[in-house]
Amino acid sequence: MKKIIVSLLVLTVSACGWHLRGSAAGEDKLAMTTPMDLVIVTKDDHSPLINTLRQALRSYKINEITAANATSLTLNLNREVMDKRTAGVGSDALTSAYEIILRVDYSISNASGIITPLDTSARTSRTYNYNVNNANSAAQEEELVLREMRRDLSNTILRRVKNLSAKTTSTPTPAAQ
Repeated sequence: MKKIIVSLLVLTVSACGWHLRGSAAGEDKLAMTTPMDLVIVTKDDHSPLINTLRQALRSYKINEITAANATSLTLNLNREVMDKRTAGVGSDALTSAYEIILRVDYSISNASGIITPLDTSARTSRTYNYNVNNANSAAQEEELVLREMRRDLSNTILRRVKNLSAKTTSTPTPAAQ
């Protein structure tokens, strides 16, 4: 009886379109499972975004290499820009919520040249509540929000890298067309 209930629950959840965050489907899934090499070029080699990006490489089956070869892509991370603004004001005229916008400019290139425009960027934003009476916990919450935003940005960039890698390797030759 338990097996029937569990299987019905699984079918119901999968039928409604629910899926795990960051999971891929269809062609995207094939691109995500193919191993590849990537060169990461950045000005700040130990920034929080670079550390988060390097941690995510394993889940995308990407090997970081130091020198480009004919089949590898190069990810050029230019800069990370954070903008913080007031999103809500309480009845006491003090800030009650902040919105954080995090953007990173990057470009992706291969051995024959740049694939993406030089001004390509990934952007994410979050809003969090700010408690004036407990500033320490608000600072910790902001740090957690920034960590999650960097994780989202690195996943977005790596999905783009994997998709571009699949497209550049699977383009048919002129003779095959």
